Amino acid sequence: MNLQQLFKSHELMENHIKTVSNLDEDMLGRDNLFDLRFLALQVKIGELAKCYKYARVRDNLPKEKLMIRYIDAMKFLLSIGIINDFNIINFDSIKGTEENSNIIKVFSNIFEYINEVRDLSRRNIYFDSLSAYMKLFAEFIKLAKYLGLTMDEVYDKYQSMVCEITQSC
Repeated sequence: MNLQQLFKSHELMENHIKTVSNLDEDMLGRDNLFDLRFLALQVKIGELAKCYKYARVRDNLPKEKLMIRYIDAMKFLLSIGIINDFNIINFDSIKGTEENSNIIKVFSNIFEYINEVRDLSRRNIYFDSLSAYMKLFAEFIKLAKYLGLTMDEVYDKYQSMVCEITQSC
């Protein structure tokens, strides 16, 4: 999976949506958009977390539905990376936290790192916020494993969604 291509594809999709929707980001306000991206990521992660009750996957939740929810969250993670110039990272640079964690710990870590990235980015502490973003991305990848998703599946599904939306494939 090519992380750089994911960032490029997401940027293409965002630009297409802005053009089609005639969205004026200046009217929304830079600070509002900054906070909105982080809030949206938290909401989407929360929707994924609702799939669990006492650390067990609901048996009736199809893998396709988990994939869509995961990708919805990933869109905001990528968007945050793009607006903060974190799109320089690659999979080799992402270091995960301890492997003996569980899904509850992964969700908790993700929420903590979202807040850390937001706070450090707001204070323009680039290298620390980049480091926190890399930890956030590592936890997000770990979450896919707990959900039974491979990053190759996620990448392929995401790319097909971008092609469908932008009609540029």
